[in-house]
Amino acid sequence: MENDGKETILIVDDVAANLEIISNILLPKYSVMAVKSGKRALEVMLGSMLPDLILLDVIMPDMNGFEVCRHIKADPRTGSVPVIFVSSQTEEIDEATGFAAGGVDYISKPVSPRIVLARVKTHLALSAANRELKMQNQHLQANMSLLEQIEQIARHDLKSPLTVFMGASDYMGHDKNLTADQLGFLKILHEAALKMLNMIDRSLDLFKMERGQYKVRPVSVDVVKLVHQACDELASLARANSVECLIVVNHDSSSYTGSYLIQSEENLLSAIVSNLVKNAIEASSAGEKVTITLFEQNPYLIEIRNQGVIPEEVRPRFFERYVTHGKKKGTGLGGYSARLAARTLGGDISFATSPETGTIITVSVPHQVPNLKTESENEGVKS
Repeated sequence: MENDGKETILIVDDVAANLEIISNILLPKYSVMAVKSGKRALEVMLGSMLPDLILLDVIMPDMNGFEVCRHIKADPRTGSVPVIFVSSQTEEIDEATGFAAGGVDYISKPVSPRIVLARVKTHLALSAANRELKMQNQHLQANMSLLEQIEQIARHDLKSPLTVFMGASDYMGHDKNLTADQLGFLKILHEAALKMLNMIDRSLDLFKMERGQYKVRPVSVDVVKLVHQACDELASLARANSVECLIVVNHDSSSYTGSYLIQSEENLLSAIVSNLVKNAIEASSAGEKVTITLFEQNPYLIEIRNQGVIPEEVRPRFFERYVTHGKKKGTGLGGYSARLAARTLGGDISFATSPETGTIITVSVPHQVPNLKTESENEGVKS
């Protein structure tokens, strides 16, 4: 189809005079193809070059414009070509049917050259903009996929030398000729490598959870013991911030020695509690308390309360990725990853905040993780 770089308009009308009138309007600016039936229009659409827009008469013998339009829109190759219906003012046309068939506009006969040119120009521009957006989206998806592959490879490649490093430092630590200082340095190196390995593993877990590919491995977890351990690990941070952590079980703030077992994944649940308690400590002022209240029910509830108030502008996006406030070194992933982990375990996280109550983060986790994925469903996921 020769068009000298011009956009191509396909005109479909069973009346030759109408084809001539509309062709003459468009020819100065566009390349034009004119056919006299819906069947012939569909044959043209099967060709190697598609028109950029179609002006389609509604009332035609054998196959009306609505039918033709439905055929065009049903084909993925031709479906994006805009269709403008052309109908006589004396014809009773159901415009809703036309739009439902996939048409983008109507032009009435006898046609006005100014209106025809304006409508054609508008819908060609919209179609071009849609194509550009589609291409940009495809490029964005391709770039995201490439980035994800690079990140997965980087994580995998980082784990191997770290494992060797940890093994070597552990082996060297058995040398009886080392001084106390040297053994101390080896321990620091080993712990740093272990911390980095755990960070890589957590980032891999987050990646899998975002895609619903994470395999939960439930075990019997003592929630009371887990919360106590998380608070013990954060004790130095609490002291540094002059913040007191208080654990309450079923409204009893006395020393609780009992246990409460659920079937869940200990690592994920521990990460949830640690992230949220850490955030609460960092959001507290010196002399304030962070209270962790446990409610033995199903689902099990863990409430983490601090006296600070979440700013109004942050609240709608509080659990979104990279949202942080008031922390110079905050990544904005703590709340996001905690809620993602809770939902992976079949639970959820919510919050309430006000000057009267402070901020209360509520974690709910079921007694048993529902709908566990099997090994076969996760065979394609490799770290």
